[in-house]
Amino acid sequence: MILHINTSKTWRGGEQQLLYLANGLENRKIPQIIIGQPNSELKKRMKHLFFFEVPIRGEWDIFCLPKILKIIDEYKIQLIHAHTARAHTIGLFIKIFRPQLHLIVSRRVDFSIHQSFASKWKYFSKKNDLFLCVSNKIREILVKDGVDAKKVITVYSGIDLNKFREKKNITYLKKEFSIEPRTVIIGNIAALVEHKDQETLIKAISLISSKRKIKLFILGEGELETKLKQLVFDLNLNERVVFTGFRNDIVQFLKFFHIFTLTSTEEGLGTTVLDAMASSLPVVATNTGGISEMIDHEKGGYLAPPKDAYQISKYLETLILNPKLRKKMGFYNLEKVKKFSIEYTIEKTLQAYSLFLGNNFYSNI
Repeated sequence: MILHINTSKTWRGGEQQLLYLANGLENRKIPQIIIGQPNSELKKRMKHLFFFEVPIRGEWDIFCLPKILKIIDEYKIQLIHAHTARAHTIGLFIKIFRPQLHLIVSRRVDFSIHQSFASKWKYFSKKNDLFLCVSNKIREILVKDGVDAKKVITVYSGIDLNKFREKKNITYLKKEFSIEPRTVIIGNIAALVEHKDQETLIKAISLISSKRKIKLFILGEGELETKLKQLVFDLNLNERVVFTGFRNDIVQFLKFFHIFTLTSTEEGLGTTVLDAMASSLPVVATNTGGISEMIDHEKGGYLAPPKDAYQISKYLETLILNPKLRKKMGFYNLEKVKKFSIEYTIEKTLQAYSLFLGNNFYSNI
């Protein structure tokens, strides 16, 4: 029996990956339980799965342990898969009381390990059995920081390619946002937080001199919303930049866009880039984290240095002015994204589980 732990209340890429994985395991009839926050976005989307609500108030919340240990014993859990940083810490605490369990940790961020005592305890502990990194870049960072290379493997995040193959009606979006004919639509889908760096993207839009009508749509919400909207106002970009907030119709928006952009300063992999590739879009992104493992420069789009508003503007302008190039790069991405199917992710994860539970663990339970 597998136990997944996720401590996030919001919905981001990691939660989508867990949902994909849980559905895949369910289809393969592999017994599993998910522990998550009460009233979380994950809970709302996992109605058909075995979900336990456990309040986890922080990384060092030892008071949640009795309830989790009771679930572990009752359902004969063999392996814990921690899907967030807080879940990782909780998993280590669990192994103090249940040392026979195996602990696998998904690592989705591309920054170095802090050299504090707490971080060293967390990442160098012998209680960690395996780290699943969503890109080779993250794996390189962990190993460079001193984590045992034998305990670190790459399992790329994946997407459901099928949902992007269906035709979608986008007429309502054109009406909702009063889009004029021949307008080139640029899309950014990301939380409005520091490392997603929409600030540099907005500055890049201000540098585009083309007289072609363009619109940048920023989909997402977060702590920097007020600051970013003020920047748009200060740069007199109200006619060019639209903030939509959180949207449920992401697939339709991806059909609506002509160009996708992600200008993060840190990015483990960035599955929204995969979504854009599956939607036949060219991509302008920053060359950080695992992004270069998805986008081939000058084939599927362009990669600029982080924080380089000028270069990002030039790459965007090249695509704005060349619809044939947009189409060519979009077709290239559509072919390459097949390497990032969620089915591949699930199979690689199962292989990781099998290292500890045996190759036929799910058929013997």
